[in-house]
Order: sequence, then C-alpha cells, then structure tokens
Amino acid sequence: MNRKKKLAFVGNSSTTMHNFRMGVMKELAKSDEYEVVVLAPQDNDIKDFRDNNIRFIPIDIECKGMNPFSDIKLVNQLKKIYKKEHFDLVFHYTIKPVIYGSWAARLAGVPQISVITGLGYAFISKGWINKLVIRMYRSSLKSAKEVWFLNQEDKIMFIEKEIVSAHKTRILNGEGVNLKKYAPRPAHKSKNFSFLFVGRVLWDKGVGEFVEAARVVRKQYPHVCFRLLGPLGANNPASISQEQMEKWVHAGVVKYLGETHDVVPYITDASCIVLPSYREGISRVLLEAAAMEKPIITSNVPGCREIVIDGVNGFLCEPQNASSLIACMMHMLSISQEERDIFGKNGREHVLKYYDEDITIQVYKDKLNNLFC
Repeated sequence: MNRKKKLAFVGNSSTTMHNFRMGVMKELAKSDEYEVVVLAPQDNDIKDFRDNNIRFIPIDIECKGMNPFSDIKLVNQLKKIYKKEHFDLVFHYTIKPVIYGSWAARLAGVPQISVITGLGYAFISKGWINKLVIRMYRSSLKSAKEVWFLNQEDKIMFIEKEIVSAHKTRILNGEGVNLKKYAPRPAHKSKNFSFLFVGRVLWDKGVGEFVEAARVVRKQYPHVCFRLLGPLGANNPASISQEQMEKWVHAGVVKYLGETHDVVPYITDASCIVLPSYREGISRVLLEAAAMEKPIITSNVPGCREIVIDGVNGFLCEPQNASSLIACMMHMLSISQEERDIFGKNGREHVLKYYDEDITIQVYKDKLNNLFC
C-alpha cells in the first residue's frame, strides 16, 4: 500500500489558516491520499484541526518588523521541521512564511508552492523597505514550483518587476467561500441604517477615511450607525492604537465592536458593508458579505474591485479619498431598500459563479493530481 502524501500548509496565524483555508485542508485530509499538517503560531483553539484529522505544529514568527536574528531563527526552525517531516509538498501563505519558508524549503530539499495572499504594508510602502522586500521575494521564489496570486494585478506586478517568471504563475480566484455558512438570513429589525467595517483596524484598510466619512454623513443622517469590527493593535506598522479608537468612540463618531471569531451575526445585522482598503489580495470579508447578500462599498483597487461591480452589487470609491467614500455612502442611503436587496442578490450570484469554495478545492486537487499521479 502506498503511503499518503504529506502536505504542509504554512501561515502566520492558526486563526487565519483555519478561517481562510479550512475547507481545502479538511477536504484533502478526509481522503485516503493525503496527510495534512498545519504550521503556524497558535493564536486560537486548534480543536477543529484535530477533529478533522489535521495535525498542527506550532511555530514562532515575529510578524512585526524585520529583526534579522528572529528571521534567521525562523528559517532554521522551518528547515529543521521540513527535514524531519519529509513533506511531499509545502504551501506557503503570507509574506514571512513565503519568503523565509521558501528559503527553508530550498535548504531542506522540499518542493513548495507560494501563495501571494496580498502585498502587505512592506511591499506597498515606498523607500528602502520596499526595495529590500522585492529582493527577498525575488530570491526566495526562485525555488518555488509555482507562485499563485489572488488577483491579476499582483501577478502582473511581480512579473514586471522580474520577481518571478511568468510561466510559474497562476491565478487562484480567492481562497473560497463556504456558501452554506455565508448565506443570507433575516436580520434583527432595526430602524437605523448601519455601515459596518470588518477587518484588521489599520490605516491602510481605510479606517481613517471610514471615520472621516462617518463624521460628515452623520451630520445629515444622525441616526445612521457606523461600526468597526476587528482586532486593534495588530502586529503591523499601520495599526491604529487603542487610544485613537477610544477618542473616536468617545466623540460619538463610531462604535467599536471589538473582535470576533464569527462575523456572521455582525454581517447579518449590518445594512451595508464598507471596506475602503488601499489594496487587497482578494478581500475575504467582501466575499463573505456578498455571499450573504449585503450591498457593499469598497475601493476601486486590486482585490476589491474584482468582487464589487459598480452599480450592480455595490459602489466603488476612490482609494484614500474620504470625499469619494462619503459620496458612495450618501448614494447608498438615497436608494430604496428594494434596490439594495437587488444589489445583495447580484453579489451572491457573482460569488457563486467565481468564488465558491468548491472551485478552490478543485484547483488544489487538480494540482496535486498532476504532481503525484
């Protein structure tokens, strides 16, 4: 009897590995062909991994900053695990696992595929950090069998900057949405319209523009609610402090809901989902919101405009432009509930056609069949 092929899925958070990739890993783990192992820092309960026959190996990643000593330690840590486990294939996600994990895989002689889930602060910032990150990507991705991107523009950028060869690239249409979990459901009755931001509370997610829009819109529509849901104090240079959030809340501009492991009740009770991000790989929350038939306002940037068709399932605003965001919010408030319901239905149809989790699972299965069969 042939042994199972051993697959590693490596990321910077056990929570995001669970929330974004559980469907794929669960489907592969239940087959007789694959053993599935997750490597990530443990920042949440891993019971669901165990219950679905997925082994978990905790690793240490210093997500914030670029300390060369901790990064060298990460490479050595992963190399040691890779050599011990003899993985048949490793999938790397997010910037540090992609860069340092790829180097570790090369040193351990393990084949790997890198998934560029988004460019992140270090890549989209200007100056020496940007140049350094580009060089590191270029070096690390030389050994990748393939490099997958979640949107066409990130792929084109990597090719144009000669970070990766075009023949090694492919587009993965997001990481899949479970359309049974993220389905429309009746909201609690409320007379007040509510705009909801969901995501890490970062400046480059457009939180500043969201707050500024709230100040202006509430002057004309004082009963409209503006809510933020997501973690504060993230390991990111663009993070917004607890002190700053308390000032906004104390001024009555927004309500901060904290963070949660289940966004479904919050999206259910929102009237419109807003994400004025500066750039995404492909926005998970927008896919979930569209699947739940919510109208959306988001930025006209890669990773967002693929999900929202302007005037069909929501509105696109200009990035880093509070005035444009305000105009979209005013437009959303001016149309009828029937029109907003049509937006919602159009959004779910779009997700069903292009971003169903089953489509993503099949991409992984096809790739593994090509490699091992």
